[in-house]
Amino acid sequence: MGNRFIKLENDIRTYRTKSFYPKTQSYVKSTGQNHLVSTTAPEYAKMYQNLVFARSGKKRESPSKLTTSKKGVAFIKEWEGFRSKAYNDSEGYCTIGYGHLIKKDKCENIALPEEFKDGITKEEAGKLFLKRLPQYEKAVQRDITKPLYQHEFDALVSLLFNTGANFLNTGGAGGKETKIKKNINAGKYSEGADEMADVTNRGTPGLVKRRKSEIKLFKKGIYDASH
Repeated sequence: MGNRFIKLENDIRTYRTKSFYPKTQSYVKSTGQNHLVSTTAPEYAKMYQNLVFARSGKKRESPSKLTTSKKGVAFIKEWEGFRSKAYNDSEGYCTIGYGHLIKKDKCENIALPEEFKDGITKEEAGKLFLKRLPQYEKAVQRDITKPLYQHEFDALVSLLFNTGANFLNTGGAGGKETKIKKNINAGKYSEGADEMADVTNRGTPGLVKRRKSEIKLFKKGIYDASH
């Protein structure tokens, strides 16, 4: 893998140049891998990404063996943001802490539970967050049948924390399963991640940014929740 990895690494650096595709064609011919001559430049990029994770020693595992990493927890909490007082989220639902749903109704229309009337601390919000998190982990474990890298699992948990535990099954056209789930379970990981870009509640700016961040996490393993 060594020489091939180095060559791909160099070629990927010139991925956006006109010379990239001819260079990779020439390379595969010179190494006798003629079956790869028709491979497109984007496919080489995917090959390189897989080689990067292979070299790092990371392995995909069954979702049933995974839970959200510490970096994943921090990533989701950063996107959710902390609010000490009850507020109406972008859907108009009464929420508090790190995106903890109180009720699917506006705060002014309900009687707040006693524990939330005077607001909560970050510590209390953190406990609520960790209590709620397993339902989204279990949803990924239930709905995704292909093995995942840790960062892929974290990205999907973040998506479901925001959209709901049943989203992968019911968030598609006509209330059917999403293309995210279909593609990943077919082994088309990158295509599945790309489908997240459409989950923005008709282009809500904050959700557009979050989806881009989750796609970046899924594809590249980069935990960047800056926004």
